[in-house]
Amino acid sequence: MSTDVERALRGMVRTGTVSSVNPAACSARVEFDDKDGTISPELHVLHRFSGRNHDYWVPDVGDQVVCLFANNDKNFSTGWILGSWFTERQPPQANSRDVMRLDFADGGYIEYDRAASSLTVSVPGAVVIKGATINLN
Repeated sequence: MSTDVERALRGMVRTGTVSSVNPAACSARVEFDDKDGTISPELHVLHRFSGRNHDYWVPDVGDQVVCLFANNDKNFSTGWILGSWFTERQPPQANSRDVMRLDFADGGYIEYDRAASSLTVSVPGAVVIKGATINLN
């Protein structure tokens, strides 16, 4: 890979630590250690869906994240937070290609195991199910 291409890619993909979060705008600021502690402007958090189907999440302050920036944006003003990654200190909570799991800070979680066709919902508080009709066949 040429030096120019490597330099461009290094500027487009960065890792850093979330320093503040704006839940209403679904954005956050990120501090980049490799840039002498430079803090980004608010960056939009990338989501899987944002149309008719949509999901919502914002990272926590202190989370390590991967960010993608528009090429040649020296001010880091056009960028997105792509997500985070697991580490030895924060390992994955499951180890199966058949399990999808979402854990919450209060200890609650939702887990679906497609191999067993089972859904587990564990919460420390109340479970509220809303719907006009509930059919448990």
